Amino acid sequence: MKYFLSVFVLLFVFACGTASNDGNTSEESPEPSENVMTGYVAKKEDNRILVTEKRLDQPFDEIAVEEVNQQAGNAISFNIEDIEKSLATSLTVGEKIAVTHGAVAESYPGQSSATSVERVIDNEHDLVETHGEYANLIQLEMFRQEVDNEKNSNLRLVRHTTEGDLIFHNIQYKDGNYQVFVDATQDEYGVEETIRGFGCEQLEYYLTEEETISFDLQNCENEGGQLPVANVPFSEMIIPEQRYHRLEVILNDEVLIDTTDEDKKEEIINKIKEAQPQSVMAMSLMAPEGELILKGKMAEIRFDYYPEGNVMRYNSYINSMIQVK
Repeated sequence: MKYFLSVFVLLFVFACGTASNDGNTSEESPEPSENVMTGYVAKKEDNRILVTEKRLDQPFDEIAVEEVNQQAGNAISFNIEDIEKSLATSLTVGEKIAVTHGAVAESYPGQSSATSVERVIDNEHDLVETHGEYANLIQLEMFRQEVDNEKNSNLRLVRHTTEGDLIFHNIQYKDGNYQVFVDATQDEYGVEETIRGFGCEQLEYYLTEEETISFDLQNCENEGGQLPVANVPFSEMIIPEQRYHRLEVILNDEVLIDTTDEDKKEEIINKIKEAQPQSVMAMSLMAPEGELILKGKMAEIRFDYYPEGNVMRYNSYINSMIQVK
């Protein structure tokens, strides 16, 4: 009986750890003796990575023992000594990958050795660019806020090529420096067989003449010295798509608006998005006297507020003429 239960647990780990890449079937199925686990990098150290079925909001080691299985789901620690070095170096905590591996030792987390690792698009947490259209812009906003507050942060940008292949950009901000890893190994028509990495000095963003907000990493060690991150229409980036549950307008310490009313929130959001922005660099402004704050599910969006009802954000002065009385 004890032998039967051990075999059952081992088979259960195999089953939970085997999944297709984000719901897409692969052209080539793994060998019968191999297994594929699709999940999130939860921990990285030396020649091992811990991959969990669910994406974690806190470090794996900080989760209470009685809650770890529920929060992480299936979890396997993989030896990655046999993985191509540039890929192993570039892996980042929080990103979604598919690991092809052998047998799993019976434990929690399980123990196994990876035979291959491939990045998998994460349609919820990646900043995804498809022929000039962007999804999950809130991820770029959250990254920018953390960088502005000098917090270590990661952003994974995924670009679709003309043919539909994927190119991954891992952008890591740590201790005031940017490190970028470009993984184009899934580009069938590309020439890059390994992952290249380089450093950049700063992230710049500005309003363009075409009324887009452009984000670029500057002073990079790559050939062009610059890495374009995103060029987004003003109306899409100034208030990124997410659920907003509260709106406040404060002027000289007086609260003019504090509302959760959906209609009022929508009215002000639309006025900001539909207004004509001006570059702050092209005009002289006095210090703002107040703040407009949109409290969202994933990030707060803050504007400088001016008495006449205009706001400023992302180096853009916005003539929205918001009426708060």
